[in-house]
Amino acid sequence: MKIYICADFSQDGIELLKVAGHEVVTGGWGFTSEILDEEKLIADIGDADVLVVGYEKVTRKVLENTSLKIISSIRGGPRANIDVDYATSIGIPVFFTFGREALPVADFTMGQILAVTRKIARADRELRGGLFTAPDGDYGSEGDVIWDMSPQGPWQSRKGIELEGKTIGLIGFGTVGQQVADRSKGFGMRVITYDPYQDEEVIKEHHAQRVKLPELLKSSHIISIHAKVTEKNMGMLGKEEFDMMRDGVFFINNARAGIVKEEVLRENLRKGKLGGLALDVFHNEPIKENDEYFDYDNVILTPHIAGTGRDVIYLQSVMIVNDLLLYMAGGKPKPIVNPEVFDN
Repeated sequence: MKIYICADFSQDGIELLKVAGHEVVTGGWGFTSEILDEEKLIADIGDADVLVVGYEKVTRKVLENTSLKIISSIRGGPRANIDVDYATSIGIPVFFTFGREALPVADFTMGQILAVTRKIARADRELRGGLFTAPDGDYGSEGDVIWDMSPQGPWQSRKGIELEGKTIGLIGFGTVGQQVADRSKGFGMRVITYDPYQDEEVIKEHHAQRVKLPELLKSSHIISIHAKVTEKNMGMLGKEEFDMMRDGVFFINNARAGIVKEEVLRENLRKGKLGGLALDVFHNEPIKENDEYFDYDNVILTPHIAGTGRDVIYLQSVMIVNDLLLYMAGGKPKPIVNPEVFDN
């Protein structure tokens, strides 16, 4: 088959496809950093049988003007840029790389938790801004304790909490939530989760406890979001839910902003309900340079980079190659958005 790849893809993955006897053509965002429009994408796909896509929009027009037989997306949510319904109607299976970013997102989450609970990011900003530093030419003492030990000094004023013995509540217990649970247990934390769709065996396997949402909100010292946005959970965390949370709770979200009602989150930050807030996702992206979040010392903000681990490209490439070769050999890969195409 002829395979057109416009997603970021490893050279090893390309070679595996070639060794299997397939022709591989590359272009688009994954290789030029340019997201192709409809016309350019159609031209680039040409007579290819397979499309491996990242962020180009695969519209009905694209599908009508190409002869694709298979689409494979590197994204966990392919519907964001692929007309899956039309692809289904013409018998094209749409595969995706389920869980490809679980490890880097879980690592990132633990980094957020440590940075906000121990005030690491804040202390770094303050030192860079000249706070707690010695005047030029004065290098302080050479004794064991060289920083200001007054109530205003860093030792007294920047104390954080220890994670040992604390309760972390995970809203969503998919591949990312499970990895966060494993890491949290390593810190000696109690892990509870709210996920009405996850099997009990999976939750127990990762040494977590299933609870109802109100119990999670009331019990957790740290709350971290790891669920996809759906019509059912859009805005599920509003005023009533935040009122249940303990004062000083640390709130982490690098999943999707839409799960939380924005103004409620902001209001609880303003009134001091939150001990700290770490966000990698926002209701409107990119975030504005004058957003009020920047005014708070207990807030850590990052530009939607939780899943950008360097090993992700290799992992997603291997996943895609395995699924494509399995399907071409007559098998049925499990990570498919539209399994109903197999029935037709």
